[in-house]
Amino acid sequence: MSNCDYEVKIIQKEDREEVRQFMREYFMKDEPICRSINLISKEKPVNLPLEEYLLQDYDNGISTMAVKNGKMIGLCINPILERDGEQEKVESDNKDFITIYNFLMHMNDHSDAFKHFPGVNKAITVSILTVDSKYRGMGIAKDLMDRAQIAGKERGCGFMVVECSSHFTALAVKRMGFDCIYTLPYKDYKVDGKIVYNTEPPHTQATVYVKKL
Repeated sequence: MSNCDYEVKIIQKEDREEVRQFMREYFMKDEPICRSINLISKEKPVNLPLEEYLLQDYDNGISTMAVKNGKMIGLCINPILERDGEQEKVESDNKDFITIYNFLMHMNDHSDAFKHFPGVNKAITVSILTVDSKYRGMGIAKDLMDRAQIAGKERGCGFMVVECSSHFTALAVKRMGFDCIYTLPYKDYKVDGKIVYNTEPPHTQATVYVKKL
């Protein structure tokens, strides 16, 4: 535990709305690709399809939250992936959600993390890792990630994979001993010949990192 006094709890089903609100406040507004397409604004204060997609695994018994004085200050949602698992087919008339979903699928398909771990059939990943802005830099995200790796190994996962849209997230996981297996400069990701994400520096590329458990 860092010098910030908090406890880590496994997220329960009844925590859903608290998780949703925290995600809105500290994830949707801060992620570079979300900011670049103006995902959240006064005119569009929420994006329910994206929220529902990201919340799919919030109560899987692995995902955690950091709590201080009864208030959530950190969140880490950790889906389990299987080598032969089918990609979920998603349909929506929400353009922003589909834009992000297609990008995530592009990253997943082109990085192909399982090919780096022959014989491994299960992995743990991170769909959301975010901390209250007042408590960043105190080791909370690392604590949640360390716990996720332990939980993943206990569940039979051979490695952890993290898709990073943020430069700072990429730096953090690199410090945790992860190796980069895929890099996609945002200027090279185009749909119909147009750059999709005009992100602000230093967020110039998306990356995928892995670590053997």
